[in-house]
Amino acid sequence: MARLKREEGFTLIEVLAAMLILAIAALAFTAYFGNALTYSKTNQNKTIMSNLARNALVYMQKQDFDRMGAYFVSTNAAQANGKAAITSDTFSTCAASDTGVCAFKNIFKTKDLGTLSAILSPSVNGVAYRITIAYQPGLSTKNDGSNLLLPISATVSPATAGSSGPGADSVTVEGYVNAESIR
Repeated sequence: MARLKREEGFTLIEVLAAMLILAIAALAFTAYFGNALTYSKTNQNKTIMSNLARNALVYMQKQDFDRMGAYFVSTNAAQANGKAAITSDTFSTCAASDTGVCAFKNIFKTKDLGTLSAILSPSVNGVAYRITIAYQPGLSTKNDGSNLLLPISATVSPATAGSSGPGADSVTVEGYVNAESIR
């Protein structure tokens, strides 16, 4: 009997108190990991959109400098946010017409508007995106006609708002179409 009285251990209340403290700490970590997962998904979506924008810029950089320049400074150029722009829909209604914006439907080297549509309306991981190529006239450095760089930007956004996840509204990447003489 004396030996049983000397045995020491944790009481039920002490064990329950320890479990409660552990549960509170686990909830705090769960919230942290939830936020980390959301942040990671947002960065993944922005990376996808950045890569799509770079892909569109590379495609545009391979096009004819003079024809692209003529389109962007034309009064017939399609507009997006007050700037001359190209989207997947820009030339979609130009079946037989050669007036207005349709006068420029052959500015692309392949003359294939299906390729342009595929590049400017991609779908990645089941999410459809829209890319807008816009002329950046404020980035031109000379006004004497000797410009060798055509400043453009590619803005990528989900075709359906919010479909690419939280925090991934749009991404814009700037670049240039180089004149053939410096390629």
